[in-house]
Amino acid sequence: MAEKQLQSFYNVGPGDYILDFLDSFGWTQNDLADVTGFSLKSINQLINNKQGITPETAITLEKVFGSPAEFWLNVDAKYQIRKKQEQNSEKNELTAKKAILRKYMPVSEMKKKGWFLYDVDTVSGIEEECLRVFGQKSIPEADYNNEYKFCARQTKFDFDYTLWYSKTWFEYAKLHANTFELPKYDKEKLEHIANNLFSYTTKEDGINQIINDLFDCGVGFFTLSHLQKTYLDGATFIAEKNPFIVYTCRYDRIDNFWFVLAHEIAHIIHHYEFLSEAILDNLEEKAESEREKEADHYAGIYLNQDKVIQIGKQFGKYLNVTRLQQISDTTDVSIPVALGILQHFGFLDWRQFAKFKEHVKERIPNELIKG
Repeated sequence: MAEKQLQSFYNVGPGDYILDFLDSFGWTQNDLADVTGFSLKSINQLINNKQGITPETAITLEKVFGSPAEFWLNVDAKYQIRKKQEQNSEKNELTAKKAILRKYMPVSEMKKKGWFLYDVDTVSGIEEECLRVFGQKSIPEADYNNEYKFCARQTKFDFDYTLWYSKTWFEYAKLHANTFELPKYDKEKLEHIANNLFSYTTKEDGINQIINDLFDCGVGFFTLSHLQKTYLDGATFIAEKNPFIVYTCRYDRIDNFWFVLAHEIAHIIHHYEFLSEAILDNLEEKAESEREKEADHYAGIYLNQDKVIQIGKQFGKYLNVTRLQQISDTTDVSIPVALGILQHFGFLDWRQFAKFKEHVKERIPNELIKG
């Protein structure tokens, strides 16, 4: 019996124990049938593990061999479980892999957005997708749970799913970033762009112009939609020696685009040394760290924020379209961006000027929209 237990590939059942007892007693199957009152066919099926152990059978075997009824029930239960596991090993493997995948990723949402290259409803598909994203055939669970290799503006980062899904978003963002070919990063050129950022907002093709200028100075840009529970507006990180800005378009508005862009540019210029771990931003929340406050401060400078507020205060509650145009002409900041600034600081309600709430996603080149 000990030899059989050592063989992990052999599924030991109650019949194996019955057979050992018969050998030690010097009994035949006929003897056991006579003692128990079971038919010879039933004894044979028990010995060959083809008949399950009922409570009544377990009590009878306890009386015959002395082993507790619970022992026989437990042996049979374990045998049946192992048998089912062996019969459904492929299905069980798929179930386990799908469960882990869904723990760390909003799979249904990612399917709809077309993020997966492989069929994650199969074992091989999950392994290939993990290999593509993580460089190994399974989710790196320790990394997800212990090592968050990114900084985040995280008032809402109080649930595991927020952090797990943010990690997933970041891994796919890196995957897309690695497909770009860019010139060497030029900080001086980026500073020139930043200092003139407000003027891009008034140009008819300002979004395309600034994206092209960012590429020219070695800064990558693309959009990747946020995932549920991540609350992300944008991010910046280093990929292949180039800084990247990723915009989620969580709020599909012109003013939101320009502020997120200004904020991420500020991170690149002033916090470059932190970008190896990435900075993921939820700009809806109040900045808590000095780094985030500093990025907000510089974003305001790049968008001529103080000047917009100064003139807005002069008009007070008597803002109208004509006066908004005056603010825009004076500050060289577009009306939607000026409205966004004034709304943010409580000088007006967007609903008064809903017609200026322009969408931004349709203005971004399709090849830069990754999901």
